Amino acid sequence: MAIKPRKLFRIIWFSLVAVFFIWQYRTYQARDLPKNTFTSNHKITVTETADQIIFKPTTSTFKNEIIFFQGGLVDPEAYAPLCRNIAKQGFTCHLIKMNWRMPVWDYNKIKTLFNLPEGHYILGGHSQGGKMAAQFVYENPGVLKGLFLIGTSHPRDIDLSNRTLPTLKLYGALDGLASVPEVIENKDKLPKNTQLIELPGANHSQFGYIGKLLTDNDAAISRGKQQELTLKYLIAFFKTVENGT
Repeated sequence: MAIKPRKLFRIIWFSLVAVFFIWQYRTYQARDLPKNTFTSNHKITVTETADQIIFKPTTSTFKNEIIFFQGGLVDPEAYAPLCRNIAKQGFTCHLIKMNWRMPVWDYNKIKTLFNLPEGHYILGGHSQGGKMAAQFVYENPGVLKGLFLIGTSHPRDIDLSNRTLPTLKLYGALDGLASVPEVIENKDKLPKNTQLIELPGANHSQFGYIGKLLTDNDAAISRGKQQELTLKYLIAFFKTVENGT
């Protein structure tokens, strides 16, 4: 019996939608992680809980600790190599796991995980994680020592220009999701002492260990090089904040 054209159209349509969502899900999954990313050794202790993965150096003289927000829908483990490398430089790094992988819904959980007003924490994240880090700073003035934003056009809907808070914003020259014009358009909403750094050849996806996201551009540098540059500027910023506390 022949399938009616309308039914055939529906079958094809829903099949294409299913394939698209499966492809998207796979793209956001962590991939190609360096060996032993989650292995503790004599220099770094890795601890995992339901809410975070903690990369802690066995010896450190730094007061500040880092809180890292994942990108929206991204497997949090995609940022584990960067967080581990931050710990290698002496800073404890807390990689936060968001419910449903959505920082926009779950960013306030750090209020229960950390004693923020009494501690020394620098908050930041990638993409939507950066957006919600900025949102947290907006809603909770004075509880954090610094803010870092990676691969995001935000703050876009809030204004932090009246705040004095050490802030770093890293963005890729070839980012297809947070383009350079968008970043520049919203720079006046950042704290006045913000340092903006453009990474030549960098795109959006290579800030994490994931596939190439829809609408992103091809990077002109390797993932390894982009991660190296990101780490370099983050550590310099963290040390600047440390010396000012």
